[in-house]
Amino acid sequence: MFEIVKRDGRRETYDQAKLARSLTRAGVPAYMISGIVDSVAPVPDQDTGSLRANIEAELENWHPAAARRYATTRSLLVRASEQAGYGWVCLHPETVSRLGLRPGHTVWLGHEGTSASLSVESHEDVERGQAWLNPREMAAMGARPGIKLAASSTYHETSPIERHQATTRAAATAARSLNGMAGHR
Repeated sequence: MFEIVKRDGRRETYDQAKLARSLTRAGVPAYMISGIVDSVAPVPDQDTGSLRANIEAELENWHPAAARRYATTRSLLVRASEQAGYGWVCLHPETVSRLGLRPGHTVWLGHEGTSASLSVESHEDVERGQAWLNPREMAAMGARPGIKLAASSTYHETSPIERHQATTRAAATAARSLNGMAGHR
């Protein structure tokens, strides 16, 4: 397996599962993910920026709308902070810039099918790659400290197929839950 070079110069072993998770966070349809992961082959010592560009180009061939979603989505580690007012998210200025935003703009944060639009505050105290959210906001999204959220400057509307798949998964989960409860009566 190859090592890739992170933005800060660190080296990390290329991980296909990590790529699959980032594609999922960006709203790429599940039926496309394994094909894309298999078709993207990094070269030794490739930097993450050029790898991301290769992934975006490959996605463009598969699904142009998914490519735009991936290009405008970043993964942020969430942290609870009372400094973030309700309806606001605190981000490092560099993160704000990488998302193509400015303070006061709206960012979309997503977690496991739940999304929220929040206004952006820029703070030097926030570490790069982190998002500080009000604890009530986190609870409303079902997020807990330390998980990764998908952050995007654009709203990612799901396709009818993706909505159907999500509805089917939710119905199957509910059915399993009800079946499990039936045995406990």
